[in-house]
Formats: sequence, C-alpha cells, structure tokens
Amino acid sequence: MSETNSCRKEFCGIVLAGGRSRRMGTDKADITLGGRTFLEIQVRKLRLLGAADILISGKQAFLPGTRCIPDMTPGIGPLGGLMSCFPSASQRYAVVLGVDVPLISVSTLEGLLKAHKGGDYDATILSFEGRIEPLIAVYSTYTAGLIKELTGSKKLSMKAYIERLHCQLYPFCGDPRELINCNSPEDLSGLIQDKETI
Repeated sequence: MSETNSCRKEFCGIVLAGGRSRRMGTDKADITLGGRTFLEIQVRKLRLLGAADILISGKQAFLPGTRCIPDMTPGIGPLGGLMSCFPSASQRYAVVLGVDVPLISVSTLEGLLKAHKGGDYDATILSFEGRIEPLIAVYSTYTAGLIKELTGSKKLSMKAYIERLHCQLYPFCGDPRELINCNSPEDLSGLIQDKETI
C-alpha cells in the first residue's frame, strides 16, 4: 500500500458549521467568497488534503462526499460538535476546521497533519504568537469518551478539553491573514480585501 493511500485511511475531516452566527446576522457557512460558500471552501480543502471521510457538524448540507452529523446536544459550542462527530468517524484522527476561517491554506493544513503524524499525541493544535487556534487542529477521535465526560460535568470549553489531552502546538509561520476569523460583517469586508491579495 502506498503512503498516500495509507494516509487517506488514517484521518477524516470535520468542518464545524453549527454556530449561531449572532454577530454576523446570517449563517456563516452560507456566505460566499470567490464563488464558493465558506462551507464549500473548507470541504474542498479537506478533499485536497486527502481526507477519507468528511463530516459536517451541526448543519444540513448536500455536498458530494460529505456526511452531515447533527448535534447530539445542541447549543453547547464546538465541543458538542466534536462529541457528535467523533463516534461517527472510523478514522484514528480528524483534521478539524471551523467554517469561519476560509483563508487557511491547504499547505498549512498539510504541515499540521504531518506534524501530528510525526508524534504520539492526542492533538496537534495550530498556534500563532502565543495564541492557540483550537479549531484549526488535528484531534484523535478516540477522545470522544473524554468529551462526553466533560460535557456531562458541564465543562463545555475547548480549553477544558485541551487541558486533559497530551497535545503539541504547531507554530504557524505563514501569512497571518490566513487565520482571520470571520464573525461579523466588518470581518467579512476585511476578509474580501485580504482574499484579493493573499
């Protein structure tokens, strides 16, 4: 079996698309940039990365080669999305992307994935200038039990989850505009300008 085929069987992709988009005023997953929705942009990157399966968390969408996973417990944030998706994943780990960081590049995700494969960690999380990006990360799907334990104890933050993991940080050295998080109309306006120059 080639290394490429082996990699494809090892990981899936998860797009977290179940946020309420209060500040944006409209569903962020459906916003278009360069002729594609944010959700389509993230799914395409995971395809190019070679994900064996692509799960869409918290949103009903009809994109070829994807599976939509409803939230088991709605309204508890990204940890709830992971809790719902991990048991549905047959792969050992998942590349996790928030739907609202559409400028993150495939090359950055390739580096993140390579770093995770090179160590024995529960998670590899992108970091930049001392700040971690928990929704641009690779997580081991066997940690679903831990998430269920945390949510059962009303510990709903990604920080509470990450603190219980054996994880490493992946220092980001690329163009910081890749990490722009689009949460508001103002963010979107700046994002469109950056898309033209990045």
